[in-house]
Amino acid sequence: MVFAAQLLCLSAFAFSPDSLDHNKWLSAAIAFSLLFGLILSLGFFGTWNQFRDDVGLWTFLDTNPVESAVAIATAGEVLAILMKPLG
Repeated sequence: MVFAAQLLCLSAFAFSPDSLDHNKWLSAAIAFSLLFGLILSLGFFGTWNQFRDDVGLWTFLDTNPVESAVAIATAGEVLAILMKPLG
């Protein structure tokens, strides 16, 4: 669910980056999908941190493709927000 919301928000942002200034619902959707994506990503990397002596990060990412996709989409949202010029 979070991943689908992230893809939808990133797609809307990619096709109309100026809509964040005028559409409060799109801004709210991006904010909530980013928040939940960060929570899930931190939990995912926290779980890997417990097992990092036994399993490498790339192996952990390969065995959990949904969690890694959420982490990648969250990083994409952060980059998209940071690349938007202020003002």
